[in-house]
Amino acid sequence: MADHKHESTCCCEQANSQQIAEDCLPHGHSHEHCGCEHHHDHAHNHSHGHHHEGCACGLDHDISFETCGEDGCGHDHSHSEGKSAWLSIIAAAVLAAFSFLPVPDAASHLMLAAAAVIAGFPLFWSGIKSIIRLRLDETALLLIAVVAAMALGEFWEGALVTILFRLGNQLEGLAVARSKKSIAALTKIRPETANLLQKNGNYQETAAVSIPTGSQILIKPGERVPLDAVVESGESMVDTAVLTGESIPRQVGPGDELLSGMVNRDGALHCRTTNTFSDSAASRIIQLVQESSAKKGNTEKLISKFSRVYTPCIIIAAILLTFLPPLLGMGSISMWLSRALVFLVASCPCALVISIPLSFFAGIGAGSRRGVLVKGSKALEALAKTRNTVFDKTGTLTTGKLSVTSVVPLDETLSADELLRLSAVGESFSAHPMAQAVVARYGPVDTSSVSEYQELPGMGVAYQIGGDQYLCGGDRLLTKYEIDTASLPHANIYLAKNGVVLGYLTVADTLRPDAKTALEQLKALGVERTVILTGDNARTAEEIRRECGADQVWAELLPADKVSHLEQIKQSGSTVFVGDGMNDAPVLAMADVGVAMGLGTDAAIEAADVVLVSDKLSDLPQAVKLAKRTVSIAKFNIVFALGIKAVVLVLGACGLAAMWMAVFADVGVSILAVLNATRILRVGQNP
Repeated sequence: MADHKHESTCCCEQANSQQIAEDCLPHGHSHEHCGCEHHHDHAHNHSHGHHHEGCACGLDHDISFETCGEDGCGHDHSHSEGKSAWLSIIAAAVLAAFSFLPVPDAASHLMLAAAAVIAGFPLFWSGIKSIIRLRLDETALLLIAVVAAMALGEFWEGALVTILFRLGNQLEGLAVARSKKSIAALTKIRPETANLLQKNGNYQETAAVSIPTGSQILIKPGERVPLDAVVESGESMVDTAVLTGESIPRQVGPGDELLSGMVNRDGALHCRTTNTFSDSAASRIIQLVQESSAKKGNTEKLISKFSRVYTPCIIIAAILLTFLPPLLGMGSISMWLSRALVFLVASCPCALVISIPLSFFAGIGAGSRRGVLVKGSKALEALAKTRNTVFDKTGTLTTGKLSVTSVVPLDETLSADELLRLSAVGESFSAHPMAQAVVARYGPVDTSSVSEYQELPGMGVAYQIGGDQYLCGGDRLLTKYEIDTASLPHANIYLAKNGVVLGYLTVADTLRPDAKTALEQLKALGVERTVILTGDNARTAEEIRRECGADQVWAELLPADKVSHLEQIKQSGSTVFVGDGMNDAPVLAMADVGVAMGLGTDAAIEAADVVLVSDKLSDLPQAVKLAKRTVSIAKFNIVFALGIKAVVLVLGACGLAAMWMAVFADVGVSILAVLNATRILRVGQNP
C-alpha cells in the first residue's frame, strides 16, 4: 500500500485529501478563498476543507476529514476562530437589544444594521463573492434577504435573521465536531517513531517510515506499537481496543504477533518487525478511513443532484412570487417582496446537504469505533439491503486451524488414548498439518522405539515399532498396502498394524465459536439466504454447514467457480460475501458488499468494502444492524426536512409565515437533522 505520511504539498492542491482533524467543523470552503501561504507543519497534516460536491447552498458543507484554515470564513473551524465567532454573535445580540432603548429611530436602525454586520460579515462577504461568480448559494440568499428587509424598513428582522443564521452555523459545527471524534482518534494510533536496535547494541529513536522489515525494535511500557512485529523476548499485557474494540488487554510473549496501533501496557518487548510503516495495520486502517467518504451511495448522489436542480428553481420561484402577483393586481410589490424573502430564507436545503452525508459519516465512525471499517456510504447502503450472505469456509466460518475432533478404536482391546499415542508416534516425524494436529492433541511422545520410518507424500507414514509394521494415513495409504477400505467409516487418518485396521481419527478445521450465533443473528435481521462457497471436499463442507446452520453449500470450487456461483446468487438480491484469503479477492470485488475478515492479505482488503478488523464473525450482524439504522436515520432526515420546508414555503407564499418560521425551516431543521444523525454515535456496542 502507499505510504500515507503527510506530504509537503500545499493544502490547496489537496482538494480531495481526506485527512482527519479532531477540531473539524462542518463547513469546508472552496479553495478560491484560501489564504494559504504554502507553509505547512509536517507533523500536523494541516489541510483546508473543500467544497462538498453538489452543494446548492454554497457554504461548502463538507463532511470530510479536513481542517479549514480559510481567512474570512463564515464558519469557524479553529479554536481561536470559534471564540471570535461566539463573541461576534454575543456582541451583535447585545447591540440589537440596545436598539429597544428609547433612542431616535435613526439610532435604533443604525444599531440593528451594525448588529447584522458584526454577526454576518463573513456570510455577507461570501454572499457578495457568490453573486459576482453567479453562484447563488445560501449566503447570497441571506445577503439579498437582509438588504431587502432593511430597505423595506424591517431592520429588526434583518438583524434577527443574520444573528440566528450565524448562531445556527456555530451550533451545527459543535454537533458535527462531536460526530468526528471517534474517527479523528484513529489518526493518533500510528506512532511516527520507533526504538531501533543499533549496531552498538543500543536502541535509538528512529523515524518509523525508514525502518525496514526484519529490524529489531524495543517497545517500552506505555508506548504504542509503531510497526507490525513479532515478540522475540519479553512479556506484557497489550491493549488492542483501538484496533479490535476488545476492552480486555491480552497477554503476549515470545512468538506472539503485534499490530501497529496496539498499546504495550506494562513490560518491555523486544520485537522483530514484519511489515514496513506503510503496510502495517495502523497505516492500513488510516487509509481505509481516509477512503471511506470518497465512495458516495445512491442517497448522497440523489441529494447532490436534487440540490443542483432545487436552488435554481427556488430562485425562479422567488422572482415570480415577487413580481407576478402585483402584475395580476393581487397586491403591492413590497408585500410580495416580503413574502419572497421569507420564501428564500426557508428554502435553503442545508438540512439535507449537511445531515445526509453526516448520517453516513456517523455510521462509518460508529463502525470504526468497534473495529468495523466501512469504505463509504455506498457500502453502508448495500449492507442495509442485504438479502444473501455468502461465506468462504476456511478462515471465515472456521478457525483455519486443524484439530483432532474424534478418536475411534475398532479393536476392542485398544483404548482411544493408546490409539492416539501410536498415531502420534508415527506422525511426529511429519510436517504435514494433519500430522501436527495429531501430535498437538496427544502431546510429547517417545519415538525411540520407531524404526524404518517412511513418509509417502499425499498418503501418510509407514513405520515399525518392535517388529510390528504400522501404517498411519488416509485410505490411499491402506489401498497401497492392499488393505480393504470398503467397510471402513469415512475418516482422515487410519491406523493399521500388520495389515489390520486398529481405528481411525477425524481431523477437521473447527467452526468459529461465534459462527452459528452470527448466522442466526443475520437471519433475525432479515437475511433470507446464507450460503457457503468452498474449495474443500463436499463431506467436510456439509458438516460445517450443519454445524453453523447455513442454508446451502457448494464445495470443491476453484476461485473461478466461486465467481460464477456468486453471479447466480446475486440475481435474487443484494449479496454480501465474507472471505479472508488471496483467492477470495475476485469474489469480494464482485459482491454487492465484500467483507474481509481481519487485516489479512492486501488483495482481500483492497477488494473488500468492509473490513472486520477484530476478525470476529459476530461483528458482521452488528455491521448490518448499524447500516440499517444509518440508512433509516438518513431517510427520516430527508422526509423531515422536506416536509417542514414544504409547509413553511407554502405558508410563506400565502403570507402566513413570519421570518422566524423561515429561519427555523432552514437553521432549526438543519440543527435537528444533524443532531438526529449524530445519534448513531451514541449507540455504544448495540446499534
